[in-house]
Amino acid sequence: MLEAIALFAPSLIALRFYNHLHGNKLSARYLTMSYGLFVVFINLIMYLIVLYLFNQPSVQFDDKSFVNYVLFATILALIFPFVVNLVESSVSINVRRKFGKK
Repeated sequence: MLEAIALFAPSLIALRFYNHLHGNKLSARYLTMSYGLFVVFINLIMYLIVLYLFNQPSVQFDDKSFVNYVLFATILALIFPFVVNLVESSVSINVRRKFGKK
């Protein structure tokens, strides 16, 4: 149960904050895709931090490490929506369909 909380709760916080940045106007499909993005990237970054920066051989969710993981993941979950929003606003791809034939 602790594993599920540690892996999915910070992403829900990030999703709620991301939806707030967009004025609570995101569709259910877009929210689902964003939640998947947040789950993957927040946990990937946290696993890399735990394994390489803290020099632990594996990620374990016992008492102290669970609290540390959730705390750092929550901080990351508050920063990550800003980064995603910044990338979305600065990078855009326009796709147009040409109606005329050559």
